[in-house]
Amino acid sequence: MENLRAPELFIDKDGLWYADGVLMINKEIIKLFAANLKKEGHDKYHIDWQNQLYPVRVEDVPFFVQSVTEQVGQLTIQLNDGRKFPLPHGNIVMKNNIPYISLFWQRDTKLSRPSYSELCKNLIERNGHYFIKYGDNEWLVEDV
Repeated sequence: MENLRAPELFIDKDGLWYADGVLMINKEIIKLFAANLKKEGHDKYHIDWQNQLYPVRVEDVPFFVQSVTEQVGQLTIQLNDGRKFPLPHGNIVMKNNIPYISLFWQRDTKLSRPSYSELCKNLIERNGHYFIKYGDNEWLVEDV
């Protein structure tokens, strides 16, 4: 009987998933992997699936916002894997001119340029600080 090994999993800086160096294109498998992604420690990730842990190497952050839309009076983000979530409360952090938010863990999600541009349609300045304002909600845009 052949001993099967798990593929080496990798998420690049643009949120694209790779298995053994090959770009993964099956959205359902990517969504399954992303939904079962766990973080341990500062920057170690693994997929916890059927009592097995599969390590995942992450170049920057594990999640990538593909688009931002307004749905039922709230801002909704769509990740690369197709999942949709309300834009989480908290700050939008700019690091090297790249915007990040905290979806599941601190600063774990990068915003694409188009998604950040969409948010900036609601940009306001107050007392020298910038905010994304939508309805009663505000997100501080801060540099680190």
